[in-house]
Formats: sequence, structure tokens, C-alpha cells
Amino acid sequence: MIQHPRLDTDLNAACQWLGGAAVMGKGAAREMTDPATGKMYGTFPDADAGQLDRAVKHARGALKVWADCDPDKRARILHRVSELITENADHLGAVEAVNVGKPLPQALRDVGRAAEYFRFYAGACDKLQGDTIPSGPDQTVFTVNEPVGVTVHILPWNYPVSTLARGVAPALAAGATVVAKPSELTPFTAVMLARIAAQAGLPDGVFNVVTGGGDIGTQLAGHSEIDHVTFTGSTATGRKVMQAASAPVAGVTLELGGKSPIIVLDDADLDAAAEGVLRGIFFNAGQVCAAGSRLVCTPGIHEALISKVAAKARAMTLGHPLDSPDIGPLVNSGQIARVEGFVDRAKAAGHRLALGGSRSVLEAYPNGYFYPPTIFANPPPQSEIARDEVFGPVLVSQLCDDADHALALANDSDFGLVAGIYTCDGNTALRLARQVQAGQVFVNGFLTANDSVPFGGVKRSGIGREKGLAGLAAYLSPKAIVLNHGK
Repeated sequence: MIQHPRLDTDLNAACQWLGGAAVMGKGAAREMTDPATGKMYGTFPDADAGQLDRAVKHARGALKVWADCDPDKRARILHRVSELITENADHLGAVEAVNVGKPLPQALRDVGRAAEYFRFYAGACDKLQGDTIPSGPDQTVFTVNEPVGVTVHILPWNYPVSTLARGVAPALAAGATVVAKPSELTPFTAVMLARIAAQAGLPDGVFNVVTGGGDIGTQLAGHSEIDHVTFTGSTATGRKVMQAASAPVAGVTLELGGKSPIIVLDDADLDAAAEGVLRGIFFNAGQVCAAGSRLVCTPGIHEALISKVAAKARAMTLGHPLDSPDIGPLVNSGQIARVEGFVDRAKAAGHRLALGGSRSVLEAYPNGYFYPPTIFANPPPQSEIARDEVFGPVLVSQLCDDADHALALANDSDFGLVAGIYTCDGNTALRLARQVQAGQVFVNGFLTANDSVPFGGVKRSGIGREKGLAGLAAYLSPKAIVLNHGK
């Protein structure tokens, strides 16, 4: 087992979880590095193709047992999963913090969200009712909801435990079975959660985990025995997953990239807007699909608002995630190189830098992957930094003439995941909220919804919805039954 020098416990991820048991991977060994120190602290083996196939076969074999399980029993098991996540929150949170580089309070919040997903969907197990459909006096027509089948969940590295729970919990509530593939960078909590589910009484084979790189994910998405793929990650990888899933003609739920706008109009509360912008772009070091990475505001408030955001950002602390800083390191050397590349190209193009702009070197962690809050003021709308997803703590501002111009700028994007609007005019707020192209819109706040609110994107930000009751739809297959009883 892997032992991290700052954790007093082994990291239980040197294995796969297949058919209800821990199994050592037979694939290539993968190095694990602490993003705060840049030092390797262990290796673990990936799954190989044979183990991937076993995982799917276990899920297929367990499908009838789980689908036929009494809904009340399913609910009790999922409730117990939620309870065990809460009981093990400190352990899960510490492991997540170290693995991702996420500040411990944020990691603990994610663990709490995972528990809430299982609790929410446990309550749905015995409420998945069908419909009756009027069809005249000679027919009775009704629908029953059946589980979609074997579901694959390909997870991102930025929110491993909460993203797993938001897809796996509704799948299990629907009676579907699961094969989860965490990111190769952050595998630990997925295996830990599968172990917890087994302790809660989940039947063997219902929840399986295989670890490995993108090739494992592509093979899973194209496996002939799977029925649905839920993927969270980049738009480019999402396209590959969608193409692979076309082989078994599997359904897909894709939560992809974003370049989310936050519109701030002249009449807005600037202090509240500054707080929303700060939260939207610098939480989790900007490594968030829904990050509010574009600030759209009028010239009359631009400098004041940028100054407020910059002042708050300068006060944020950087450090090792277990020390509970405001901002932790980026996840690995590749990610910090990506962010540096975007920023360096923007500087070379002459775009005005209002804050940050170069890698941070901390005395205690000189080799860590730290990048400070960075702001570019009003780069050209067609510039790379203004259009492409950086996935780091980098904000750009854009100037608008009025509300209509702000809307045009907000919608001038390939993405459409989230949007924010700050104004005291209720009519304007509602009009913009209805017309902005995004799956989720926040007014006078940003990223403030709880996890019962449907989440997903439009345009290149994805297909389908997760969270809330809407999150069940992907895992249910309605069957219509027509009874003919005419004279």
C-alpha cells in the first residue's frame, strides 16, 4: 500500500475493486506525486484489459439481482453508504486533499456532498413511478421505469469523490450497476468509496472500480456489454468517449468544458459581485469546469471592480492542502505548464496584466505546483485567453456598453455551462437569465446552488443533466405496456 509522509494511514488504492473484492492491478505501475512538494510518494498498478473486461462482466452478472432488489432495501443500503461516508469523512477528506492538491476544507466539503448525493437518491428509490396514458376505452396504457443496465462512469481529477457520487448514486438508485474509472491522477477515493458501499451491504458486482489512463476509459466506453456512459472532463476527450460509446450504441451524459461569464451591470452591488467573482474563479485554484473565468462589465465600474477582486485575491494564502490554505497547488506538472503557457502567450501578445502572471515559489514547498490568482484586463474578445478554457486561477475581464452588449459577449462562446448576472433590476436580470446560453444561471450570487439543482451544459459544454431528480433520467429506461381489452 502507498504511504504518504503527511498522512497517518495507508492509501487504499493499490488495487482495483472487482466483484466486491480488492484486486491488484495487472497493468503498468503509475507514479503518485504530491502536487504541493513535487515529490513522488509511491506507485500503484493500473488495471489491464482483462480486468476491465471482468469489471463489466461482474456488473452485467449483478444487474438482475440489483434491479430486482426491493426498492426499500436499495434505499436502506444507499442510506447506509451515506452514513459511512460521513463516519469516514476525515479520512476521505485528507486523502482527497493530498491526492488532488485541494485545501482540506474544500476536500471535506466535497466528501459531505458525496454523502448528500447518496442520501438524496436513497430517498428516490421507491418513488420512480411510471405514468398512465389515456388511450380510449379499449386500451390501458402505462409505463414502467426499468434500469438502463450497466453504466460506466469516467471521472475527472478535480472533484473525484463528489463527481463519482453524483453519477453512481442515481445509477444505483435506479437499479443499474456500475463500473467507475477515476482519473489516473486521482484514483484513491473511488476505491475507498466502493469499499464503503460493500460495507453498507451493496451486493458483489454492483459497484466496480478500475483504474488507469485514457485508454482504459475509451475501452470501457466502447465495451459491447455496457449501456450508458457518464463522463466529466474536457470537450476533446468527451468527443472521443462519445465516439467510442457509439460502438455498443450506449447512451451518454457528458459534462464538459466551460468559459463561464459573470455579467456585472452598473447598478450591481460591487462588493457582492467581487465576492462572487473571487469564488467563481479562484476556488480549487480555478480547476473547475463551471469556473467564472470571464467578467463582463461596463467601463464605469470596471476599474473599481477589478481592484476589489484583486485586493481580495492578494489576501488569499497558498500552501500545502493539509494546512488548509485558501489555494492549493495545481494537480500536476502538466497542469501548471498548461496554465503558464496560456499566461505567457497572453503576456507576449501584450494583453494588460492586472494581477499575478507568474508561478509562485513557496519557501516551504519550492517544488510545488503553485500558481497565484491572475487577472487580465480587457483582452480582445477573440484572443486565446478570452475564449479558451485555461482551467486554472486566471480571470479575464471584458467591457460591455450595456445589458444587451453584455449578453452578446456572454453568448459569444463555444461553451455554455454556467453564467452569473449581477444587477438590482429584476426585469433585466430575468431577461438576461432567460436569454443567456447556459445550463445553469445565477443571479446576484455565483455557484450558490445546492446539489438538488439540475446541472449540465449546452453547446460544447455537454449533453444531459446531472444532480437532482433530473439526474435519474439517464439511468432509467421507460417501457410502455399496452393492454388491449375491447369487446
